[in-house]
Amino acid sequence: MRLVVFICGLLFSGSFIIISCVNNRTNANIENNKVGKLTESRLVGTYRGKLPCTDCDAISTSLTLATDKAYTLEYIYLGKSNQTFSKTGKWELRDGELNLEGLDYKYKVEPEQLRQLDLSGKEIKGELAERYVLRFAN
Repeated sequence: MRLVVFICGLLFSGSFIIISCVNNRTNANIENNKVGKLTESRLVGTYRGKLPCTDCDAISTSLTLATDKAYTLEYIYLGKSNQTFSKTGKWELRDGELNLEGLDYKYKVEPEQLRQLDLSGKEIKGELAERYVLRFAN
């Protein structure tokens, strides 16, 4: 009789542990999706910076992300021209990276800023690396 009670106790405990693990994974996935949505909504706004330029002083850049997933990118080549260039399109957040429709490069999403990645999608290294950042303006 003690053996039957002991085996039932082991089966009950094992079942409880398995159910708890499955439930935690489900909750973790739900939480990750919520964080993704919150991050996406927190991206909305304007980001500004002066990016490096090979044949001018800097590229004054302003990127505005709207709630309807539209973006406007405006830039001026400082020291070369006063003309403002602009691009528009849709934006998408995927795996912590901001993709802008019609552009070859992406941005890594960081707290209060966007870091431009190189054309292969890797973080830019070297002495100019910190200049490839657009900071949240509003």
